[in-house]
Amino acid sequence: MRGLILLVWLLAAPGLLPVAAAADAVSDLARLRAEIASLVGTARCMNLVQCRIAGLGIDACGSPAEYLVYSWMSTDKAALDTKIAEYNFVQEDLQNKQQPAAACVAPPEPVATCINGRCVLSGPR
Repeated sequence: MRGLILLVWLLAAPGLLPVAAAADAVSDLARLRAEIASLVGTARCMNLVQCRIAGLGIDACGSPAEYLVYSWMSTDKAALDTKIAEYNFVQEDLQNKQQPAAACVAPPEPVATCINGRCVLSGPR
């Protein structure tokens, strides 16, 4: 959803970033997001201890723009960290080329829980 909003905003802001470059960046973000989702998979768990939270994206405050949950049982953490870093780099580069920066409102960090054998995010701490 945020990618779609970003794309609409980019296309509505002529002169800030060439449309082709913005479209390439949005395409890269979508590809990276799909790769991250593939690495996370179904996030299976037997108990809460197996669930972890990772920040994704960078907001105007420098905090994660959103959070995702994964299971350490079934996720290659090193590969996930690498993809998240790549996603964050592309997103931050795109944001730095845009004017003006969004207001600084960081989302609260959610809590990971294990429900019905899957890691899920619940409300903030």
